[in-house]
Amino acid sequence: MKRAKLLSSVSVHFSPGQSVCPCFMKTDILIVGAGFAGASTAYHLSRQSARSIIIADKEEVPGFHASGRNASLLMQGAEIPDIRTLIMRSRKALELIPGAVLDSNGSILLGRKVYLDGIREPDNPPSEYLGSDEVRKRIPLLEGHQFEAALFTPSDAVIDIATLLSFYLHESQEQGAKLILGCRIDAVSGRGPFTVHTSQGTIEAAMLVNAAGAWATELATAASATPLPLTPLKRHLFVLGGAGPVSREWPFVWNFDKSFYFRRESGELLFSICDETRCSSLEPTVDPEVAEDLAELIWAQLPTLRETVQLRAWSCFRTKTPDGCFALGWDPALENFFWVAGLGGHGMGSSWEVGRLSAQKILDSKAEIPAAFSPRRFVQGASSVKQTKLET
Repeated sequence: MKRAKLLSSVSVHFSPGQSVCPCFMKTDILIVGAGFAGASTAYHLSRQSARSIIIADKEEVPGFHASGRNASLLMQGAEIPDIRTLIMRSRKALELIPGAVLDSNGSILLGRKVYLDGIREPDNPPSEYLGSDEVRKRIPLLEGHQFEAALFTPSDAVIDIATLLSFYLHESQEQGAKLILGCRIDAVSGRGPFTVHTSQGTIEAAMLVNAAGAWATELATAASATPLPLTPLKRHLFVLGGAGPVSREWPFVWNFDKSFYFRRESGELLFSICDETRCSSLEPTVDPEVAEDLAELIWAQLPTLRETVQLRAWSCFRTKTPDGCFALGWDPALENFFWVAGLGGHGMGSSWEVGRLSAQKILDSKAEIPAAFSPRRFVQGASSVKQTKLET
């Protein structure tokens, strides 16, 4: 299985001169955040409209946080049906992107059968239940691990996150979008057009797209937008050595009952205990107690891994809403402020459809996004606000 690289070690293409912002710029649409949410939205906007677009990110590397530090898993069996639909549709589109974005060895999902039945609706991709002996034959590391049921989905995949994010950003720039890195947002004034004061100068934008991930609430506060209930949660990932032969052909494994998943990572094992921790800081630090929790889980559940060693560890953030659905759509009160946030760990796998739906809604107020994703659901009695119509 091809290694899914951390984006912090990957050079993402952008044209010379587009990484530096002059003292003043003017644009139709300013997208804050160059991770999957912002990059995919920019990709679809740039292909559907001649409007000017700037993508601004506070880091020097696009996708430095959640988009570049996740486990790269495309699992179509999401619990929420609307999210499941977006992931399945995105997978079909990602399969057609040049450069082998998907490595489709499938997934083996473990847990209670009643739960697995719930994410295996008739319109889902083909899947089959496997017996415990067959599962352990395919994944010897599960010898000695107890589980009720196992669901194999051949079309689940590992995504090459560096290639995919680079594709979105490169194609956006080919269509005229500008990418500005190392661009911290200091203040926002106006209600559309917005005057955005950044570390690299001032940007005047008719529309502001909030794709800032874990920092989406901070941007909304700066712009006086509706304070949506978004919670950044820290998750850790570990690379374990000494697991023995790890086959390139193995599907990834996810146990919903015991809260862990693993896949091959450059001959070793990428492992997570599915931790989600509220924290006061948005720095991607590693919490030592999580490493202890990992060791305890392995000792209790996976005897074949008891002699493994932790080679590397890192953390990233997944930002969630209270109901687990995305926040996609216009702000309930602030004109021309659009949310692409709260993707809760599904942003990579659903990125194509998230960007496509968001772009359509930005360009056409009559375009439909599932009501489950509307930011208005968090505000009692919210009324529609008028959005600026931009000339093509």
